[in-house]
Amino acid sequence: MEGDIRGCFDNISHEWLLKNVPLEREVLKQWLKAGFVEMRQLFPTNAGTPQGGIISPVLANLTLDGIEGMLKEHFPRRRKVNFIRYADDFIVTATDRETLETAKRLIQQSLPHEDLSYRRRRP
Repeated sequence: MEGDIRGCFDNISHEWLLKNVPLEREVLKQWLKAGFVEMRQLFPTNAGTPQGGIISPVLANLTLDGIEGMLKEHFPRRRKVNFIRYADDFIVTATDRETLETAKRLIQQSLPHEDLSYRRRRP
């Protein structure tokens, strides 16, 4: 199963990040509101994470890190559930469809549902 945090860097909720990402809240708030400079003009960040900022992929990674830990905790090793991630994309593999559906439900409960899209990979 392929997953994607749709519009992650443009739309990810500041409130969700502040509640769920294990970073000093005040520092995280400052990073989220830092904005970006283009042609010597500052563009504030009102939603999502700063485009091109080093913190954006770090926050995506920390978000998915929580999912990986949750899946490892929920599924014993014999179920062979794997979680592979890159930036705001991830792949979940399992030995059967039922396990994948359970993993999908768990992930949807961990992140805001409207921010996720899934596609089942065909062998």
